[in-house]
Amino acid sequence: MDILKKNFFELFDIEIAIDVNRSELDEKVKILQSKFHPDKFSSGSDFEKRLALQISSHINDGYKILGDIVLRIEYILEINNFVKDESKTINDINFLQEQIEYSELVESLNDNFDSKIIENSLSSIKSLLKTTVDSIKSSFKSNDFEDMWQNLSKLRFYIKNINELIKLRNK
Repeated sequence: MDILKKNFFELFDIEIAIDVNRSELDEKVKILQSKFHPDKFSSGSDFEKRLALQISSHINDGYKILGDIVLRIEYILEINNFVKDESKTINDINFLQEQIEYSELVESLNDNFDSKIIENSLSSIKSLLKTTVDSIKSSFKSNDFEDMWQNLSKLRFYIKNINELIKLRNK
């Protein structure tokens, strides 16, 4: 069936973009699932049941990928045939230094909890995250997939940082 050949942006009839409207995506997944959910085909043939299961799974995969910014950016790179060896690292000395400093900060906060430092660090990293997403958007507009990939690596790191700081804050 054609629906299984569509990329996820086509499937949900939304523009290929770094940002997606989450409520629009939620609404479109409900509409698609109401049409293709396997329960609707419970009295159908084995072929129809299997096909409904495949379509439903495709819809769920698309929803998961488009609903997560990191997975969405990875997917945009994939549908643009940009494949990068994941073992390759970025060669941004400033960013690598930032990673080291962050690791040292987390280690010190584990030993000596300071909520003010955590909140300031969270604020700083959220700002870096926003700047990185803006860079990714700009790279996407200019079809600079290498730069998108470089910034995606940074984005992953900032999200990890935010999650670690939130865990420390909630201890």
